[in-house]
Amino acid sequence: MSKEKIRAKWSTELIEPDLPKDYGKYDVIKALAWYNIMTDSKTCAGYVNSYLKKRKILKVITPQNSIQTAAAVARLIDRDQITDSKNLKWMEDWVSQLSDKVIVPKDPNNKFISFAEATANKLNFFLEGLDNAVDDHIFNSDFKMKFSTEKYLANNNVKYGMLKHIDKWASDFRDEIILSKTDKDLKEGYSNFTTPQKNKIIKFLNTIIEGVGIYGVAIKPERVKKIKSPSKIVSKLKYAKSFPELKLKSEDPQGLIGSKEVWVYNTKTKMVGYYTSLDGMTVTGTTLRGFDFSEQRRLRKPEDQLKLLTDSRKGQWIKKFTSMAKTVKTKGNGRFNDATIILKEFK
Repeated sequence: MSKEKIRAKWSTELIEPDLPKDYGKYDVIKALAWYNIMTDSKTCAGYVNSYLKKRKILKVITPQNSIQTAAAVARLIDRDQITDSKNLKWMEDWVSQLSDKVIVPKDPNNKFISFAEATANKLNFFLEGLDNAVDDHIFNSDFKMKFSTEKYLANNNVKYGMLKHIDKWASDFRDEIILSKTDKDLKEGYSNFTTPQKNKIIKFLNTIIEGVGIYGVAIKPERVKKIKSPSKIVSKLKYAKSFPELKLKSEDPQGLIGSKEVWVYNTKTKMVGYYTSLDGMTVTGTTLRGFDFSEQRRLRKPEDQLKLLTDSRKGQWIKKFTSMAKTVKTKGNGRFNDATIILKEFK
């Protein structure tokens, strides 16, 4: 039996489900299954908003809220079908997690809705279109209709932020159909469909989910990497600003950013080292990064040797260093500390 025939049958015979006076858990589940079949997303939103309005509750549905079950419960409460404290408390708890309704006026002469309401209305519109597509696939084309989710989303200019909610709607719908194959209560709600028909619905919903993913990749905004200022990059760098004993002063650490050649001196170990880079260096935390080559040696007479080195012209430092420092050479690791003097930075 088609969904349209079920709707016609149920609307004629039951109108909306009435619960017995001594209703139990399974009576409620059956009623919820009826609303699941008979109502679309727009109707569900209407049930919830009506429930809130009658009680003057200043809350609003947002895309983060799943409303299918809550809408059915709200409708049953409004129709005086659900009266037990457990379900009433469940509904109160569900309402409490909704966002507060904030009205931001644009013009004192116009009617205004909150941003959350506007977003929820848009989402409900998109979901209603997809829900109609599912109905058309099932009832109007005998499960043969071709549907392009990507084209539908593009035509409606659906923004990237909406996609996760659309994906959740389709995934929840699909999972419910899958569960209806084994779950006793859901089986009854979907008893009008055979297992092969359910499989076709599941396949159609999977194409919607895949289409949402493809569309999302196509429109995902590029993440703009925030450019840090040199001062921010070197803010955690440890170094010695000066070493009066040898009359040494460090150069500005911001100059390390982009330098092709950097010279340092450790006042505790008496090691002089240099780093070179073809593309320029940078700093991460307390470490110099991006160098291609490094070398360091211990100075036997720092006062004399450093003066010879610092008096050299650009391009002569490495030659002077190699000729005057004859101690064992090792590789530098780029780490700076409180004893590190920045002798020179060459761009």
